[in-house]
Amino acid sequence: MNTQKPALFKYALKYGLILATIPTIYNIGLVIMGLHLDYNYYGDGLGESYTKARSFLLPVILFIAIYIYKKSNSGTLSLKEALKIGLWILLINTIVVIGYNLFFRFIIEPEFATKFYELNREQIYTILLEGHQEIGRDYTQADMDIHVSRNGSVWNMLFANVVLNFVFMLFFSLIIGLILKRKQTKVK
Repeated sequence: MNTQKPALFKYALKYGLILATIPTIYNIGLVIMGLHLDYNYYGDGLGESYTKARSFLLPVILFIAIYIYKKSNSGTLSLKEALKIGLWILLINTIVVIGYNLFFRFIIEPEFATKFYELNREQIYTILLEGHQEIGRDYTQADMDIHVSRNGSVWNMLFANVVLNFVFMLFFSLIIGLILKRKQTKVK
């Protein structure tokens, strides 16, 4: 008895959009409340509370997507299918999040990086100073200006986000795929 396999893309699209709406709604909420320039909420670009929540949401949403796909596929799942679902979710999530970030940084708030840096200069300097003191290096205000101008670019942050998401999604897809993997039994 042959049953048709469900489309991977359908599941990836649904759960990729769910995963992408979370940071988008969070950031829109910060903008509406006027907190998007406050380091305590936005912090390293996403905010500490959001970063912790996202680190739990990513594997949970990925697990749900793979598990529901497995259930709709007669209870069978290959490691290859789990990895494909994870990578499709990553691709969809990345496109939406980057699209929102570019829209925000270039249309809604083109001077975001400058305003954020100026309002939070002392807090950023203190954090960078503490980090350099741990490795025994002197750190000056000029060093901070150079660091922020090099590393504060929207393109650097987007690239780092894509690379980190790829690594985490691949890792979690592999682990979840190994846990849920079940081969299709052949009927004679």
